[in-house]
Amino acid sequence: MKALHHAMRKALLFSLTALLFQTASARADSSAEYGVKAGFVYNFAKFVEWPDSVFAFAAAPLRLCVLGKSPLDGKLQLLAQRQAQGRPIEITDNPSTQDWPSCQMLYLGADQASQLKALQATLVQIPVLTISDIPNFAEKGGMIELYLEEGRVRFAINLVIAQQTGLKLSAQMLRMAKIVE
Repeated sequence: MKALHHAMRKALLFSLTALLFQTASARADSSAEYGVKAGFVYNFAKFVEWPDSVFAFAAAPLRLCVLGKSPLDGKLQLLAQRQAQGRPIEITDNPSTQDWPSCQMLYLGADQASQLKALQATLVQIPVLTISDIPNFAEKGGMIELYLEEGRVRFAINLVIAQQTGLKLSAQMLRMAKIVE
């Protein structure tokens, strides 16, 4: 009975995961695009595994840092009311470069393209998941790039960079992504 319950929970979790990603990739008109992208960021928080050493204690918050003036800012702030992997999500706006390594996730607004070199220099081999909708972000050394394709929000992953930092991305996430090198 216990095994059946576990199998049912696992199937339900997989179904919900698929539904979340499917819903998030649904056609995004200009008014809903930012909400869809924020939904992707939230799902990334649930499907990435950080090394245990990243968190000071078992229930430490997952820190999402947001750089720049992004149209997602208002939507990303709503994630502070949620949890991912049993951790409350904490939002930090515009942290200084020295504080970037203390973030678990770092979202760069489109106006932060000039920060890419500083990002690479500061976070080399540090387990901070970097996300942006800057064009070609993943090809330029970022980890996850959100982009529009045929009116749908999609994402690309630079798997080499993510693996170099010790982050583990779920198989479900990788199946849905465009992988770039």
